Amino acid sequence: MRLIAIFFVLVLGFSSCKKGGSGAEDVDPREQYVGIYDIDYSSKTIIGSIDFNEDSGKGTVTVSKGDAANEIKLAIAFPGVSSTEVAKLSGTKFTLNRTRDQLALGNKSYDAEFTGSGLFEGKNMTITSVTKMNQNGTVVQWTRAYKGSKR
Repeated sequence: MRLIAIFFVLVLGFSSCKKGGSGAEDVDPREQYVGIYDIDYSSKTIIGSIDFNEDSGKGTVTVSKGDAANEIKLAIAFPGVSSTEVAKLSGTKFTLNRTRDQLALGNKSYDAEFTGSGLFEGKNMTITSVTKMNQNGTVVQWTRAYKGSKR
């Protein structure tokens, strides 16, 4: 009888323990993207139908977790330029949260529409953004492309 009681206590003890699972529900999907990416960038400004200005270079984008469960932060650093963007992550794709940007032409700065999105493919990242405005019937568009790999 005593042996049955001990067996019963052991069975109860084991059944009340939390069952170990794969832990997949505890994995933060953003974790795989966190890190520093070495980036080649290019940008082009078009005024009307004229290619006004082109630029290219190298820099880094540092990805970290954002405040919300589906947010990432992108710390962008290029020679003479640095900014931080917040993006909404959906699977391997992300969309930059802001919708406005400043477009500098000559010695003036103009408020303009902004869209930006990106994609993670393995260790590679691409980001494309467009700042666009209409100034007295002339469309001005500044397009930027970022492509690189995680260190």
